Order: sequence, then structure tokens, then C-alpha cells
Amino acid sequence: MLPLIRPISICTFLVIASIAAFAGDAPTSKNDPLNGLQFKGQTGEQGKGNNTEDTITFKDGQFRSLSCENWGFGPAPYSVKKEGESYHFSATLLSPDHGKLEWKGTITGDTAEGTFRWLKKRWYWNIDRQYWYKGTRHTGQ
Repeated sequence: MLPLIRPISICTFLVIASIAAFAGDAPTSKNDPLNGLQFKGQTGEQGKGNNTEDTITFKDGQFRSLSCENWGFGPAPYSVKKEGESYHFSATLLSPDHGKLEWKGTITGDTAEGTFRWLKKRWYWNIDRQYWYKGTRHTGQ
């Protein structure tokens, strides 16, 4: 039993360190540089010509896409990481009927750009579509 204590201790340490490293990217109300930011812009499917207006918001650790809420994709926690003058964020929005959206984006100054992937598994075919977003900072409600 004693020879197993060291490997178990090392594994436990690695798991705790991994959790702490991942949690370092998750914003809290005190350290969230994106809290309160809102961006208005356009979104559309990659390679298609039709665009839609969308507003994305960051508030109290939750990311929202207003146009995606029309499809049941509610607010979700997001992670943020600063690199130079930019902030990189990611979030996964879930819908009970329409699957999930995996958002990734970058905010530099007053501009937000990103992509999101719509995934939904079905028994007869799956949805896997790529979308883009580009918006500018908006201060009004």
C-alpha cells in the first residue's frame, strides 16, 4: 500500500493544478475585464451572404448572444484571457432543442470578432455549421 501513496499523491496534485490553471481563465466579478461590455454587429454563416444583426454581452460572468437567444441558447459562463492588448474569450451556449454553440472570439479596443460553431446531433443527420461575428462596442441598452 505504501508504494502507491506517492503516485496517488502526484496524480492528486496534477488534477488540482489542472483545475486551478483552468479556473484562472474564468472571470469573477472582481477580476473580469469584460464585465459590462456590449457589442453590436453582424453575424452570418461562413461562406454565405446573408447577415443578421446580433448583440453580444458580458455581464456577471455570463456571455449572451441576443439573436441566439431567439433559438433558446441562454446565457453561459465564459472564460477570458489577456494577450497583449487583446482579450480572448470562449463560451458554450446550450439550447434544450437546438444543441450547442461553441463561441471563440477576440476583443481589441472597441472591436469584437469571433466565430461560433453550431452543433446538434440527431439520429438521422447532424448539424455542424460555422458562423462569424463582427461588432463594435455599444454603451446603450
